[in-house]
This record gives sequence, C-alpha cells and structure tokens, in this order.
Amino acid sequence: MKKISLILSLIFFFYVIPVDAKNIIPKNLHGFWSYKATKIGNWNGTLIGDNYVEYNYRMYMVDSVKNDHGIYKIWLNTRDKTPLTLEIKNPKDGKALLKFNRWEKEIPCNWSASDPDIKFYKKGEIPSYYFNKWVAVPSLSSFYITPKYKMSYLNKEWDIVWSGNYMGREERFLLKYKDSCRMVYVHKLPRALKVNSLEGAKNYSPVAKNPLVYKILGNWIDNDTNIWKYGFFEDFAISNQKRYPYKSIVKTRKGLKITLLDNDKEKNIQFISQNDSVSQLIDDQGVNNVYLLKKEFKPNKIKDTVAFKDSHFTGIDTAVITGYLRNPRNNKPFSVSFTEHLTDEQVNYYGDLDSNGFFSVKIPLLNTTQVFLDWGRNGVIDVIEPGEHYFYYEDSDTQLRSVMGDNASFHNDLLNYKYYAPYSKISESDYKTRESADLLSFLAISKKEYLDGMAYLNQYLSKHPKASYRFSYFVSEGYKYHGAFNLMQKRFALKENDKFPEPFISFVNDSLYKNTPPKPFTLVRDFQLFKRDYFAYTAPEYRISVNWDDVIADMVSSNKIKTSVKEKQAVLDQIELTKYGVTGNSKNYAALLKNFTAEKRKVADSIKTAYHGPIMEAVNQKLYLKVFEKDLKTANIIENVDLKEGFIARSFYKYFEDTHRAMPDTAFVGFLGNLKSDFYRNVIEKQQRKYQGISKVDFEYKESLKRTDHLKKAKNADSLFAELIKPYKGKVIYVDFWGTWCAPCKQEMSYVQEVKQALKGKDVVFMYFANKSPEESWENIIKEYHLTSENAVHFRLPEMQQNMLETRLSVNSFPTYILIDKEGNVNTMKAPRPSNKDLLVSAVNTLLEK
Repeated sequence: MKKISLILSLIFFFYVIPVDAKNIIPKNLHGFWSYKATKIGNWNGTLIGDNYVEYNYRMYMVDSVKNDHGIYKIWLNTRDKTPLTLEIKNPKDGKALLKFNRWEKEIPCNWSASDPDIKFYKKGEIPSYYFNKWVAVPSLSSFYITPKYKMSYLNKEWDIVWSGNYMGREERFLLKYKDSCRMVYVHKLPRALKVNSLEGAKNYSPVAKNPLVYKILGNWIDNDTNIWKYGFFEDFAISNQKRYPYKSIVKTRKGLKITLLDNDKEKNIQFISQNDSVSQLIDDQGVNNVYLLKKEFKPNKIKDTVAFKDSHFTGIDTAVITGYLRNPRNNKPFSVSFTEHLTDEQVNYYGDLDSNGFFSVKIPLLNTTQVFLDWGRNGVIDVIEPGEHYFYYEDSDTQLRSVMGDNASFHNDLLNYKYYAPYSKISESDYKTRESADLLSFLAISKKEYLDGMAYLNQYLSKHPKASYRFSYFVSEGYKYHGAFNLMQKRFALKENDKFPEPFISFVNDSLYKNTPPKPFTLVRDFQLFKRDYFAYTAPEYRISVNWDDVIADMVSSNKIKTSVKEKQAVLDQIELTKYGVTGNSKNYAALLKNFTAEKRKVADSIKTAYHGPIMEAVNQKLYLKVFEKDLKTANIIENVDLKEGFIARSFYKYFEDTHRAMPDTAFVGFLGNLKSDFYRNVIEKQQRKYQGISKVDFEYKESLKRTDHLKKAKNADSLFAELIKPYKGKVIYVDFWGTWCAPCKQEMSYVQEVKQALKGKDVVFMYFANKSPEESWENIIKEYHLTSENAVHFRLPEMQQNMLETRLSVNSFPTYILIDKEGNVNTMKAPRPSNKDLLVSAVNTLLEK
C-alpha cells in the first residue's frame, strides 16, 4: 500500500502540477479577495499569503504556483490529495476573476489588504480567557497563549501573526510555525472553546484542577448490562442521577481512590484500570463490577418487555428530567416540548443551565407523551411517562447521549436511534414529484415511504435484538402515523364534497388506523395531527345552519331585546310573514299581510337595525353550539373510550378558544353530560367559570375602548383613517388588524406586554381594529390579554367602515401590522409581529428618533 501511495503522489506532482511551477505566491496576489455572499456572515472571500490560501474555513499550504500569461494557477495541499486548485485571472486595479476547481464558475472579486469584517486586536486586546489553559479530550492536546505570546496548539508553539474578531461571531488567529501557517477559527462556547482549522473542529475545555481525572474521564457502563452507572468529569462525578464534587483523586497501589462529597458525607470508589476502556470499580458497599468506557451507543444486553404506562387520562403527574449538557453551543435553557392534546398547541417547559451545564425541568403530564428534547440546540425525540425521573447526559461535541434512572434502557434506545433517517434520503426533485402527484400516485409514494421506514427499523432491530419493546412499538407506530397524517393532509386538496378514491381511504382505514390508536393516543405526535384530519373527513353528515328569524323571535320573547308591546308584535308578525312566504302558506300569508302596515314594517326594521350587534352575537353563538353538536356526533363513532373522551374534551376547549366566552348554562350542562371523566369535567368546568368571570370584571383601563357609532355615515376611507389617528399625531402608531376568530392574531397578543414594557415611557400608541368580531368575545379577549392601557386604543368599527379601511390599506390577511410615523404617514405595511420583539422595538425606536 505504501508503494502505491508513493506512486500516486509522484503522478500527482509530475503530471498534475507543472514542473516549472513554484511554491511562492507573487506579492501582487497577497491580500483578501472578496465576493458577494448570499447572506451576511457567510463565507465571502479568500485570504492569500506567501505560501497559503484560505478556502471555506480551511487554510491550505501551497504546493505550486504557475503564471501563464497573466492567469495564475495555484495548486493547494489538501493532505488527502483531493485536487484543490485556484485560478486567478487578470488581477489588475484591485479586481480579478477567481475560480476554485470546486466552483461551478469564476467569480468577480475585489482586493483589500485584509478582511474588512475583521476587527484586528492589538497585543493587549485579546480576550483574557485565551491565556488560560484549555485541553481537548481524549488527546489532551492544549490550546492557549503562552507567557511568551505564542499559541500552544497541536503540541507546537506557533507565532501569532495577527488575531481579530469576525463580526462579533468568532475569533480568528493566523499562526505560523517555521514554514507552515494555520488559520484558526475559535467560537467561545459557554464552557469550552470550539477550535476549527485544517485539522478539523475540536472542543477544548478548561484544564482540570487534578490531572488524574483524565485517567477516568467519561461515562462508564456496567459490562453485564450496558447500563450507565458512573460519569467522571473535570470537577465532579455523576452517579444515581446526582452530581458529586470531588474531594480528592489519589493514586493507590492498585489504581486510583476517588473520594466524592455527598453533603457532609464522603463516598469512596476504588478505580482499578485494566486498560484505557475497561476498569473495575468498587464502591463503599463493596459492590465490585467491571465497567466499560462508553465512547458510543451500546445496545441493551437485557431485553426490556414492559409496555408504556397508560394513566387513562385520570389526572396530571409531574415527570422530572435533570441532566448535564457537556460543551453546549449556547447557554439557552434546556427545553421539553410537546403537543398538548386539549389545546392542540405546542407547550414548552424549560430548565436553566447552571455554570457547569446542569439543569432540572419539571413536566406536568396527563399521560405518556412524545416530546422533543432541547429542540433548538441538538433536538432529539423522546417519550416521557407521567411521574418518571431520569438524568440526561449529552455531549454536543461527540453527540453521545446517555440516560440513568427510570426507563433508562428505553430512553437510551430511542435517544440514540436516527428516527428521521428513512426520510432524509428524499431529494428535492423527489419532494416536488411527491407534492404534485395525483391522489393514487401520492398513495403509492406514501406506501413506499412507510415500508422504507419499517424496513429501516427492522434492520436496526436485527442488529439490536435486545432493544426494548417500548422502543420498537413507539417507532413502528410513529412511522405508521407519519404516513397516515401525510395522507389525510390531502383532504385539503379535495374539491368541495369530493371524496378520496376507495383504495386511498381503505389503506388509511385497513392498513394504518384500523380503529386502534396508539396506547395511549398521546404517545405519537403524528397521531394527534392525523386524528384531527381523519375525524374531520369521516364526520357524519350534519348541516350547520342557524335561522336568524328564530334567533330574533327567541330574543324578543325572552326580553333580551327590550321592546314595547307594539314593537314586539311588529317584529313577531314580520317573522311570521316571512315564514308563511317561505313555506308557501298563501292563505295565512295573505291574511297576515293585510294587517301588516308600512308603519309596522318600519317599526320591525328599526328594532332589527338597533339590535343588529346583539343579534349577530346570538347567531354566532348558536353556530358554535351547532359545531359542538356535530363534534358530539363524530365522537359517537369513536370506539376507543379514552380517545372519545379526549375528543369531546378538546371540542369544549375549541369552543372556548374560538369564542372566548362561557357557554349558555343550559347548553353547558347538557353537553357536559357526554363526558364521563372526572378529570376532564373538572377542567372544562374551570374554563366555563373562567369566562363567566371575565365577562363580569371591568376593564383595567376602560378608556382604551373607543365608541364608533358616530362613524357609521363615514364614506371616505382616507378621511376616516385620518380622523382616527389625528389625536395621536407626534407619536408612532403600531396598528394591528385582527379578529376574535383569528387564532394567529390571538397568539401574537400574548407577546404584546413584553413589547410594551420595552417601549415603556415612549411616545408609542398601540391601535387595534377588530374585524367581524362579536362584542362580548371582543371585550373578553381584550381583558384576557390585558390589552388596555393609556397608550392603547381599540376600535370595533361598523362593518362597512371596517371594510373601507381594510380595502384602502390593502389588508388581505390577519393579523396585519402597520407602522405610522409621527407625522401620520404609513411607514410600512409589513411591520414586525409582537413575537419578534427586538425587531419591532428597533423599528419603533428608529421612527421615534426621526
């Protein structure tokens, strides 16, 4: 092999690199050659020196340079002999065309002496932490600036040619050792330095106080079971889900004696090394086992056949995850996220990282649930049971994950399984084909994806036959309902009243769902998404409509519309007249019409006009109650008791989310009788009392709600809008077009208080325009989200005037946010949302400064 390698190297040098080429780059090419990047902060140029070229976060030494009539070709040493060349054409007046052989085409570049995005450090400006010792594990190679102002790196002391900060994102060091150069890129992590150079990326940690710890550093698993028992790190050990600081680590005749501190007590462990990866550990109780250093995932040696816990949704129990993140990329809190089935929304629970990377997070759960762990950083899928406690370890550098505590074997199986691997092979062209496919073609594609997923799982299980039952059950159910969800999403591609082809829905019914949800149904997130679409599609036919005249008659008869005897009779006669006309009862129609004078008609019409708002609210409430009745009919076709109860409870929640008002008492009592679960009944009754209470309390700042009856005759949108904003001239106005029916609008409102706090004391007005929003729901939402204040104004304009403004301001979607400057001019029709607080506050401050 050595001879072959030598021959290939000779061929490379004698035939690929011209014999007349040199290895020194001409001075006129030295400097930074920049080009336009697709995004600020992306790689945007190459640095060239005497004998090096920087390319895509690597600095390569030059093998050879040739000038062919003003075209320079540079051969770079990639070590693995993968060809890398740079061609520079027509360098003149600070411009040239550059092309690496890995680029598709040459790029125009501009020359500068150095990268303008780097703030270069003077000798005393380099951050102080570079003068502390940092080491990489397991090599124990160091990285730090020595007292002689040299960089200790790769077991050499390098001269620092220059150092600087790149756009506040990283430090860069140009190092030189004899004829070699290195560009080193350093990211400061919360507890480590991530150092990237030609040798690759490595994390360097602060050097341990006791160097003996490097003999034991890492996670140790029981040789008989592969269960993680001990973790030894620079300043502490982990055992039994707890952290123990070291009192001492000392050498003994046989190995090491490790003394840990457990409050006021000491805990001793004898560590007898057999080799770098196998050791014998003896604790205070004399328990003597052989342990392996865990460098990668080790499968279970004992099969776990336990099924998932199913609480049948009788109450909430809290799960607790404590853990240690080693080398995290940032200091953000550890997160646990999942879809809450009652609200159908993602909920997040957080645990702050302490100075060492430890965290603790409590998760209240109604039943066993799929969760996403730390999704914003190194996110992985897990499943948590109510009441369980476990300790989670993750090394962001090696991607090694380990769990000790409850259900450890299952968690270790799942956390180290590449769940999304079967889908990662889908190319962009495959995705486009998939999305544009007709229903039966899409069915064939989905079947294949499902079978590919199951084949991937089965291949994994053949290699890991001791994998836990819960692992194989969860993953197989996950792949099943991933496919089922994708298929049912196609209902949105159907035309009104169309149905899926028979093979399509039969595959969903007979091969996937089979009327057997996961146990419990919260186990698989994709099932929760699937059931929403599936039950909407399979719901029994049920016509949802409300007769306005019936609503008006009820309101008049029950005195919800205050009328005189004469007015009441006029309204009821008009309703009867309409009914006879519709039913074709000409005899009664003619008799009633004879006595229905023009004056009566005028009286009836005036009552309907005067009470239009309350009538519309009553009609809307009836419609929502009809929707609830339809949901109950759908629930009756669900065979699984837990799923049926959950579906009904979710329907109650949806009513409250949509209306933000209590149900009428009679309807509430009747509907609640369909729920058997005491837990669900208590939760729903609490929601009912909440909205009953909100309706009774007064506004925190009632003056925020503006009366608009006097604007009913406005015909010109420009003059109307000018009148509405006129009182606030000299202030920046943040306009929000929303509706009580708009879920994204209400979601954004939960962020408003943070924005108001950031702009407290400044000349800013928050102005709201509600589209087609019933008065009680409108008022309740304003109260619920605390949207009144001295600098907030709310308009619920007459429908015609609201439409005029929306048309004039091109409001085509909800929510829409607009910024008005201090002179009353529209600054932008696409103002940042409240959830984007920093961007919104910056935009407002910019207008305030003008």
